[in-house]
Amino acid sequence: MTSEVRVRPPPGPIVAALTPPGSKSLTNRALVLAAMSEGTSMLRGCLDSEDTQVMRAALGRCGVVCEASEDAGEVRVTGVGGPLPRVDDPERPIDVATAGTAARFLAAVFAASPIRCVVDGSARMRERPMEGLLQALRAQGADIRCLGADDMLPCEIDGARLRGGEIRLARPPSSQFISALLLAAPLAEAPLRVVLEQGTPARPYVDMTLACLRDFGADARWVEQDVLEVSPTTLRGRDYHVEPDASAATYLLSLAAIFGGEVRVPGLGRTSQQGDARFCDVLGRMGAHVLQGPEITLIRGTGTLHGVDLDLSDMPDTTLTAAVLALHASGPTRIRGVDVLRHHESDRIAAAATELRKLGAEVVEHEDGLDITPPAQIAQDAAIDTYRDHRVAMAFSLAGHVTIRDPGCVAKTFPKYFEVLAGLGMVE
Repeated sequence: MTSEVRVRPPPGPIVAALTPPGSKSLTNRALVLAAMSEGTSMLRGCLDSEDTQVMRAALGRCGVVCEASEDAGEVRVTGVGGPLPRVDDPERPIDVATAGTAARFLAAVFAASPIRCVVDGSARMRERPMEGLLQALRAQGADIRCLGADDMLPCEIDGARLRGGEIRLARPPSSQFISALLLAAPLAEAPLRVVLEQGTPARPYVDMTLACLRDFGADARWVEQDVLEVSPTTLRGRDYHVEPDASAATYLLSLAAIFGGEVRVPGLGRTSQQGDARFCDVLGRMGAHVLQGPEITLIRGTGTLHGVDLDLSDMPDTTLTAAVLALHASGPTRIRGVDVLRHHESDRIAAAATELRKLGAEVVEHEDGLDITPPAQIAQDAAIDTYRDHRVAMAFSLAGHVTIRDPGCVAKTFPKYFEVLAGLGMVE
């Protein structure tokens, strides 16, 4: 892809059915669970992107056979029926690139397997927190040595069967810490109980992990408001369908809310396991017309959007979409509860504030969010820096007449995103 892409509003109202690729979150959870399962799993509707390619490659190095179709939408996984048995070359680091799901999920599964390996990632991934997760895994019996900064990647893991019992966590900086422990829990000697002393960040992602575990045969559940338990078991391979990515769908649905028309996303509705499928409620509060069935979401633009006060703590990945919607709204918007975004592919709160100001907005940055006052007229032809962050690139493509720098970063979760916009007449 070129070093930059010029994006403009569509030539008229959009009337289309648009389907994002498969969910990154569900694809990577399913790959891990299928790898640990007994028998063969067929995963359908998978996302093929940098994050899922990293996961497949890492599992392949551990003796798991992942046979992908030509477009990688279907992946046949031959599971190992328990802990991962080996690493092909323990001295050669397993590269998780920028994938937080791969880094956290694999660290936990490696720690629960009788193997030695080194896990490393990109420069940004080396800055992202791992501390609470690594400490919990050490307390469960794994030997983990950090080779650079304390409690960050790269780290060398000597795994052992997890003990089980109770793990108490203060509020972790990412729900991925919780999901990682839950995914490894079927390999433990005894039931694993996770107590979240200060509540659960992004709880829908934890619910998603529990649902995936149950799909593969685990006994995994909430036992109290902020207490989870997973029992040891042998997981079972199965056919598994991956839903369209609800986070990616927010950009497509917002096209109708901003520019008019009607966008439908089939396969994603109110029965979705993904918390971000509820972003349609945000669009409705801002003034769009919303229709959501069990397996379809439809957004119809009404011609006007207005600012709102949003607590996005349960769906932080939608924050940048909401921030750009705020540019097009009348009146200010407050976004709160998303302090976890300080530690993602970029500091998304700071990045959003910087790029919104380029477009003429007044922005007050808080530790956990943003106050956004839209300009009387959005600045034209601004050059948007993306910080190597796919969500910055996709969200700010909705701003109007802009140039998106480093558009190739969308390969992390939605490689054909700008091709979709081009098909709508939005790429110059």
